[in-house]
This record gives sequence, C-alpha cells and structure tokens, in this order.
Amino acid sequence: MKRLLTILASLALAGGVLAGCGGDDEEGNAPETTTTPPAQTTGTSGSAQAGGGEVTVSMKDIKYIPETVNATVGQTIKWTNDDPVAHTVTARSGADFDSGTVDAGGEYKYKVAKAGTIAYVCTIHPNQKGQIVAK
Repeated sequence: MKRLLTILASLALAGGVLAGCGGDDEEGNAPETTTTPPAQTTGTSGSAQAGGGEVTVSMKDIKYIPETVNATVGQTIKWTNDDPVAHTVTARSGADFDSGTVDAGGEYKYKVAKAGTIAYVCTIHPNQKGQIVAK
C-alpha cells in the first residue's frame, strides 16, 4: 500500500511539473490572429486614392459589392467573403489570377500589375461577376 501511494504521489508531482512547463511555451508561440470587419460599401462602383491603400470588395448575397472598382497600378484589391458559402475570384480577361476557394470569412488579395479592365467571376456562381478598371 505504501508503495502504491508513493507511485501515485510521484505521478501527481510529475503531472504538475509537466503542466507548468508546457503552459508558458504554448502561450508564447501562439500565432497572432486578427479579425477584419466586413467591408462597408455602397453603390455600384468603388474607388481609392491614387497610388495608395487597398480597394475592398465584399462577396455578399452571391454578388461582388461593388461590382466595378477603380484602382491604380500597384494598388491591392482585397475581396472578403461575407457570405455563409464559398466563392472564388477568377480572372476571365485582362489579368491572370485565381483565388481558389475562399471560404466564409476568408479573403483574397490581388495587386494590380497593369492598366486596363480586368473582368472576373466566381466559378462556383457563374452569374457573380465583377471588374476592375485600372489606370
């Protein structure tokens, strides 16, 4: 009986020491997470300041909102999936990009490389279309 109590006490002590050692290490190495609020847009076209900032597009109600955005070469377009279903952002003309599947709450970014009009579509929802007018 005495031996059993000694073993149990040793196990309890070892468990406490191991738990104490692991807690700080995991906490210190946890990846940083941020939550980006959904893009707030109105109307049917968007624009951004020449040469700066991101242009945001919301994927909502099986639409790109705004459907047409104005950007300058070098700007980044960020699509945020604000729908409960997956979408894609796939160039059809004027550029070559494909986001792959963007799940609910996810986002995709593309940096505009040249001037012109870029038409894109959601390959999951073919009636969901948009365009970028780049200067």
